[in-house]
Amino acid sequence: MKKIVGAVLAATMLAGTAMADIGFSYTGSNYFTTSGGNLKYVNDDRTDCLSVTMSNAAGGVVVDFDIDGGSLVEDEYYGWINFTLPFAQLQMTAGAWNGRYVNRVRADAGDLKAADFEKFKPGVINGTTGKDSDNLTGGAVSVVAAFTNQDVLPGTLMGKIGLVKSTYNPDADAAKNASESGDATDGDLAISAGFVGELAYRQDGLVNLNLAIKNLVKNNFSFGLWVSPMMVDKLSLTLGGTVATVKDWDKTAKEWSDLGVEWGIDLRARYKIADGLSVTTMHNLSSAYSSADDDSTMKLWNMLNATYAIADNLTTGLTLNMVTDNVTNNDFADARNISITVSPSLVIQATEKVTVTTALRAEWENVDFAHWTENLAAVTIPVIFSFSY
Repeated sequence: MKKIVGAVLAATMLAGTAMADIGFSYTGSNYFTTSGGNLKYVNDDRTDCLSVTMSNAAGGVVVDFDIDGGSLVEDEYYGWINFTLPFAQLQMTAGAWNGRYVNRVRADAGDLKAADFEKFKPGVINGTTGKDSDNLTGGAVSVVAAFTNQDVLPGTLMGKIGLVKSTYNPDADAAKNASESGDATDGDLAISAGFVGELAYRQDGLVNLNLAIKNLVKNNFSFGLWVSPMMVDKLSLTLGGTVATVKDWDKTAKEWSDLGVEWGIDLRARYKIADGLSVTTMHNLSSAYSSADDDSTMKLWNMLNATYAIADNLTTGLTLNMVTDNVTNNDFADARNISITVSPSLVIQATEKVTVTTALRAEWENVDFAHWTENLAAVTIPVIFSFSY
């Protein structure tokens, strides 16, 4: 697999010598907390991200670096090449990146991180197999082929297949030595990559559909299906769900144990009420596999955001995130097992290419609505600077 990734990246880099478009972006995220009335800088949470992009009609390359502990660390690196086939357009992508397709309804998120806007990705919250189910590659070294056709149907039909680096067969050593040890069954795959696939259909003004399938570990499958109706002006909507199987390899018994099934339901919507004023809401109900006696932990996440543009270069927002743990066992009269995050934010468009974002994040854990102050866990102030060229 490394040879395939290297070949695609090398070919893309060669094509890049004549590329017309070169982009650069930098995002620096700083965090402060309040303690005893004093403002304290949280050095451990600081992140810096630098990204360079080169592209043209033939292909492109992206190299993304993070500064971690003062050192430059390669985060994402990938390249793609486009081909025209008799029956479709083919795009080959190789490298390490996060490959998502679903409309996550993040138009008002800007540079705000997960804690201040989108707390969870589509899929199963804290899932074993189904977490972030739309992310085919998950930041791992991968090779993906995408076929696109606009002639068969009124809209655009896309299909993806790919290999993603993972320990597909936990009993790989036995599989490799099957002829000697006899520990593996016929047909066992001894490979260091799992399989992913996606099928999507989009017709502008009507609908956007996609089905994502992941099999990164043998006998563990994730299926995610989402639909985004596009018929209503000013409305961005995504509805879908994920079902995943969770199995584990028992080295001693040399067999797969059937741990269970986990699932998640997603609903996201954004409505533009007027010029400069919009409301976004996100919801997820998930049942993830757990080793606890009840076999699963059900969580409910609700998010509500209102964003208003005060001026052309000044936007304010208010986001409420609420997560309820152990929903089936929760005593709502006591209102326990609930965590709440409130994040008022301000975005300053300093120049066309420079943005400064700040917020005041207040977090409450194990909320008892009668004793708010006693449950205040933390107050954090993120200050995010971004530049793009």
